[in-house]
Amino acid sequence: MKRLFLLLLVLFASALVALWFHEQSGYVLISVGALTMETSLFLAIGALFAAFLALLLLLGTLRRVGGMPRGVRNWVAVRRIGRSRDRLVRGLARLAEGDYQQAERSLIRAVDDSETPVLHYLSAAWAAHRVGAGGRRDSYLALADKADPNARLAIGLLQAQLYLEDEQWETAFATLNLLQERYPRHPRVLHMLARACEVLGEWERLLDLTPRLRRHTSMDSARLSALQQAAATGVLEQAARQSRDALDRAWDRFPKALQEDPVVLLAYVDGILAFSPGSEKVEKRLRLALRKQWDSRYVDRYGRLQMDDPERPFNVAEAWLREHPEDPSLLLAVGRLAIRSRLWGRARSYLEACVARQPSAEACYLLADLLEHLGERDAARRAYRRAAEQAGGFRPMPELEHVRQAQALVAAQS
Repeated sequence: MKRLFLLLLVLFASALVALWFHEQSGYVLISVGALTMETSLFLAIGALFAAFLALLLLLGTLRRVGGMPRGVRNWVAVRRIGRSRDRLVRGLARLAEGDYQQAERSLIRAVDDSETPVLHYLSAAWAAHRVGAGGRRDSYLALADKADPNARLAIGLLQAQLYLEDEQWETAFATLNLLQERYPRHPRVLHMLARACEVLGEWERLLDLTPRLRRHTSMDSARLSALQQAAATGVLEQAARQSRDALDRAWDRFPKALQEDPVVLLAYVDGILAFSPGSEKVEKRLRLALRKQWDSRYVDRYGRLQMDDPERPFNVAEAWLREHPEDPSLLLAVGRLAIRSRLWGRARSYLEACVARQPSAEACYLLADLLEHLGERDAARRAYRRAAEQAGGFRPMPELEHVRQAQALVAAQS
């Protein structure tokens, strides 16, 4: 309704203007050199208006014609991006299917026209790694870094992962150290760096990582404890190869909870015993550890002490038999300490009790050595034989055993 009203209003105004111009007697005279042109005012104004419309039409046409190359270029660019996207999809599909060579070709052919070249380079690096082309793999990773510096974390993680898979442990370790400096709390960086440290024996570095692993990753507690134990024992073993002082310094760095870990404590004890088999410090620490937790490994180390006063640890260990009379490891330890104290009869009693409960190559050999020292050669020979059986993990044939028993019976009767 409004449009109809406006149209009528325009027509009415146009009629009024036409009537006004018709009543005017004015005219327009144009003279150019010898050329003279005369017309009415109304016609001159109409001609100017028509010329103005023609100019506008010409300018619009020129603008559209001039914009055609840009439109063509845009159309071509859109087509290239579309083809690049299609090749990316095909390349990723080939990568998933295991056709790594075709995947690499598809991905690299499309990279120049891609909106996401870093994705092409990373996928191509993976494909090249799968076919064993380490040089091309590293080249693609370098190009990915240039294509998108903001993706350096993803690029570095993939690079480290491929190095780990290729067992290039030192290179992976260097890459992961750089990543860990930039992203100190990233869980995957920490996981992979811990793995590289474990393989390379970088125990100091791994021990420093364990608090971050505990705080910033969801690593299983058992796995984390195993890593911490491996790192601590590795540090102690490396220190023990240097000196006794280095071993003590490494031990003093550990928190109390780690010092009380049985595996770590045994590593420290073994290191000290290698330098000083009669260490008072080790004797006291083992006694305290056994008071908190009875552990056959602690008992075994206690039985190997070579103190200046051997009867003191013997008396301590013998007192433990009141609470653990059937413990084979304790019987063996007390037998050892009795031998060091030259208590031959008691040593024989404890070693025979140990062999009766749980025969082992070591217990049988110690008993045989003691019996030979006491002049009981037949009994010593039988004990040596039993030690050999335990060490070799075999048993005599029943037929031969029956013959030996018969011969022993005849010898006893005669």
